Amino acid sequence: MKPRTSFTTCPSLTQARRPWTRTVGAAAVLSTASFAIHAQPAAGPGLQLYGLVDAALGRFASPAGGVNAQDRAVTKLDGGGMSTSHWGVRGAEDLGDGLSAQFELSSFVRNDSGAAGRSDALPAPVNVAADPVFSRAAWVGVSHRDWGRVRLGNVTSLLFLNSITSNAFGDSTVLGPLNLVTFIGSPLTGGTAWANSVVYDSPGFAGFNASVAHSISEGQGGGNSAARWAYAHGPWAASLVWQSVKKNPGTFADGTSPNDTRAWQLAASYDFEVIKLFAHLGRIDNLGTAVAPLNVSYRVWDLSAAVPVGAGRVLAGYAARRTSDTVGPVPATVAGGNVERKVFTLGYDYFLSKRTDLYATVMRDSTLTRTLPASPALVSARGTSFAVGVRHRF
Repeated sequence: MKPRTSFTTCPSLTQARRPWTRTVGAAAVLSTASFAIHAQPAAGPGLQLYGLVDAALGRFASPAGGVNAQDRAVTKLDGGGMSTSHWGVRGAEDLGDGLSAQFELSSFVRNDSGAAGRSDALPAPVNVAADPVFSRAAWVGVSHRDWGRVRLGNVTSLLFLNSITSNAFGDSTVLGPLNLVTFIGSPLTGGTAWANSVVYDSPGFAGFNASVAHSISEGQGGGNSAARWAYAHGPWAASLVWQSVKKNPGTFADGTSPNDTRAWQLAASYDFEVIKLFAHLGRIDNLGTAVAPLNVSYRVWDLSAAVPVGAGRVLAGYAARRTSDTVGPVPATVAGGNVERKVFTLGYDYFLSKRTDLYATVMRDSTLTRTLPASPALVSARGTSFAVGVRHRF
């Protein structure tokens, strides 16, 4: 007998108009838990088409990488404010005796222009490659209910997965403070997804689960490794992730730098029902390259909260990244702040249904940069951005 193939369908209008309390509760869970979609298979045998389209209209005082001394506010339509727009297909086949085969193919899309990926290729010194079609995820694997799962291919990094599933703003890399100071314009290398990966995900046991990952350099030197441990029970959740990225030679270019880096992140949350609180502590070590070694450490911390109000949630978050080490001077026009960056975001996310929400946010971005020439030695920059948007899941 051939395996059953099915596509997800839109819920009926009646389902979409359930009581607000139930709708908001389910939507709030989806808006956080759905970010783990990077690592999840289809729910049972079959084929599933899924995705998310997000558009934000606003006046942005700085690029996502951070404000600099000469930035001026720009009004624009961004194809992804609270979540990066994407689509994909995933599936699973029951092989019997608790064993199943699974796959996922997922692509970013810029719905403001219709272009694929998140950005176009940029020349040196930035060296950002354009996203290939399935740069978000492209893996195949097997899993067993008692022994866990093995995935092979292009897989979301464990550090990014840890971040997006444990803060009030989820996977936002435009408005979410934690993601902005950790991944965007940061000294961290490795990006949000690793090609040529072998990943093992353990089964859950008494609220615990773990994952280990290694990205193979394929004979060119380097290679990435990571491990994550997580615990969840009732209103409590906690997780710890560590990663090492060796980019010398620059095998895993992600548009930030050719440097080797190490990082760790500790996350914890507690749901009081009237408010859900999130907290993070972390560190990024910039080790430079074999030719130009460095030893610069950045401390990262974050606090965020989600408060149910009416048919939605008030969201607030503050994150900071700072180094006390001496860093090399850079032009005052460099985004992100090579000494310090702080981001504060306040917003309201209103749920029209379990799959559609409207949001409004205000974000304050501030940076501290050691400049060339070294007078003044440190230059500070600040900017305030405003955005409204709509997000729809399918």
